[in-house]
Amino acid sequence: MPDEEELPVYSASEIAAVLLDFFTFLTTLHCHPDDIVVPPPGGWPSYTPENCAGFKSDFAIEVLRNLPYLDSRASDHSDSLGQIHYKSHLVDYTTFDVELLTDHDYLWVGDQDSEDEEAVPDHAFQFAKGFESGGRTLFLDVLEGKVFEVEIRCDAFDEDLEDYFEDLKEKYRDLELIPCPGEKMIEVSAWGLGPEEPGEVVSEEEVLMQTDMLWGTHLDIRYTRQLYRAYGWPNAFRRDEALREIRGLIEKRKASYIG
Repeated sequence: MPDEEELPVYSASEIAAVLLDFFTFLTTLHCHPDDIVVPPPGGWPSYTPENCAGFKSDFAIEVLRNLPYLDSRASDHSDSLGQIHYKSHLVDYTTFDVELLTDHDYLWVGDQDSEDEEAVPDHAFQFAKGFESGGRTLFLDVLEGKVFEVEIRCDAFDEDLEDYFEDLKEKYRDLELIPCPGEKMIEVSAWGLGPEEPGEVVSEEEVLMQTDMLWGTHLDIRYTRQLYRAYGWPNAFRRDEALREIRGLIEKRKASYIG
């Protein structure tokens, strides 16, 4: 455990509870309830003192050993049904992996005034990996009780653990983040989409008339938001029906695409 001067902001069980609450929230939307996996009593068994010595602090290992996991059914990490943020998927921390615990060369945002890349400290670890420009790589600082979000080729910031996941929930509720089966997560702000017009209705015919790109136009985004809300997003989302309909629409869009 850390010295008295460095007591963690949250206990290991409190950190696990925050993650479990967020994963449970996602299962009311695009993820499946059966995808949540909790560690057995005593934690994930491969996190032994012999395996973990010298990699991270004892408290970081304790947190890792007891974190719940969301084992997505998406077969491809680029499928947003398996993502937790924009172009971002959980790393599999249920089994000890040297690569997971090896420091990564990131500009550690805990020292934003520094111009030198610093190794991730031993009280923090990567738990979600971003890909491509704008993708979000997420680190958990178990001592400070913060999430560090690194946007690939862009900015980085940190936020209190509980506040971060509450803010992320709001982005889902507001359909700022939009999961689409077989496609990357849509982040509305990245597309420069203005506010929706009151009473605006986009028809499927309008969507299918587009020929300029495969998927992800402003019209596609507006229609998807409209469809999801019609199926009860966010409080009573009929996931299977909505995803089946949007999947069919995406297939029609691709079939009619003129390249």
